[in-house]
Amino acid sequence: MIKKHQTKSMSFLVILFLLLGSVLFAHSGVKDINVLNRMKLMSSMSEHVKILGQMMKKQTSFDEKRVTETLNKILSLSEDTHSVFKVNATDPKSEAKSIIWRNFDDFIELSNQLSDTVKSTSISKYEDLRPAMMKIGAGCKACHRKYRE
Repeated sequence: MIKKHQTKSMSFLVILFLLLGSVLFAHSGVKDINVLNRMKLMSSMSEHVKILGQMMKKQTSFDEKRVTETLNKILSLSEDTHSVFKVNATDPKSEAKSIIWRNFDDFIELSNQLSDTVKSTSISKYEDLRPAMMKIGAGCKACHRKYRE
């Protein structure tokens, strides 16, 4: 049972990293500054989630201070999401669905839920990483499933 749960958890995290990481290659050729700012924010969030993932996968050493800094940055970025999506801007490179602006209150609520999740997340030892990553990943996925191409 534990092995099945671990496999399912790792699969979820791999998919999350692929989704978040794909943003990194989307910036070239973006003409609208609002879209570019959104993409930069999401890329930064992806990079910070990746730091935690690398620690969880033991690709880098667990560092509680770095974890705290990373969580603080993810929190700040999640709180800034409102402002970068305020303008309904489009660009061929954008992965944001237009439904965001028709359901902006719901979009903001999902962003706030991610912020609340990060605020309530405590990682003081290696064993805390997996459950924290699952919660943070679920918050990212909830929004991406609805509002990202």
